[in-house]
Amino acid sequence: MTLIDDILEPYAELELSIQELMTMLFSETCGMCTACCCRADICEEAIQSAFLSKLLENQGLSITQMDDRYGWLDTDGCSLKYGRPPICYIYFCGELLARLPTDEDRYTARILGSLIDHIGKDALEGGHLTEIINPEELNKVSTDDLFQRLKEAHAALEVIKDYLHSGRLSLSDRKILSIIELSTED
Repeated sequence: MTLIDDILEPYAELELSIQELMTMLFSETCGMCTACCCRADICEEAIQSAFLSKLLENQGLSITQMDDRYGWLDTDGCSLKYGRPPICYIYFCGELLARLPTDEDRYTARILGSLIDHIGKDALEGGHLTEIINPEELNKVSTDDLFQRLKEAHAALEVIKDYLHSGRLSLSDRKILSIIELSTED
C-alpha cells in the first residue's frame, strides 16, 4: 500500500457526492440526450491513468468490461460509480447550461464540475493526477497537496449544497468557491 492509496476512498466518496448533485441538476437533460459526449476514447483515460485505474480496480472493473464504442456508457448512463475522467464533470454542453435559470446557478454548476479537476491539479511536475500513466510515479505525488485540495473541494461542495437549498451565496461562500474557480483558470 502506498501513500496515494490513502486518498482513494475519500476521493471516491467526494466523487459520489458530486455525481449525486450532478444527477439532481442534469439527469432530465442528459437522460434524453441522443448526441451524448460519452465515447470510448474519453473513457480510456480511466484505464490509462494510474490513479483512475486504481479506482476501477476497487470496483472490480477492467478494460474487458468497457464497450469499444461507448466506453462505460450503458442505458442508465455512465456505469462507473467513481473513477471518471475529470472531463466528465467539467464539460457542460449548451443544453445543460441553458436549462439553468440564473447566472449564479450556472456559476455554481461550473464550480461543481471543476471539483474533481481541482483535486488532481499540478500533482506531479505541473501535470494532473489523472495524467500519470506509470503507477510508480504516483509515489512521487505530494499526498499533503492532494488532501489539501480534497479539503478545499469538500468545502466548496458544502457551499454548493447550501446554495441549492437556499438560493443564496454569501461573501464567505464566494471566497470558498473562488479557490476552485482560480484553480480552473490556470
